[in-house]
Amino acid sequence: MRTLPARLGIHPRRGFARALAAAPLVLLATYLVARGWLYPLWPDTVVALDHPFTANPDLGGAWGGPTLVGAWAVHAAIALAAQAVCVLGLRLLYPRAS
Repeated sequence: MRTLPARLGIHPRRGFARALAAAPLVLLATYLVARGWLYPLWPDTVVALDHPFTANPDLGGAWGGPTLVGAWAVHAAIALAAQAVCVLGLRLLYPRAS
């Protein structure tokens, strides 16, 4: 009987060192979801949700500011690029089984 991960095409490799190396990549990718994709929900930007396309003085120094949409787009793009690097690192640590 095959396990559920094997049926889903996930083939984990054993090894504490490999898991230890993968943990920071997984944590970073998770953190980037919160800081990049969910950027408008953070306490310092939630005030701009009612007017995302107008300039907000609180977002003047934000990457992509001064509008919430611009700041969100830049944060999400940077998060996406960093998450792609994390996934590439995980694929190198856990190659697909033949």
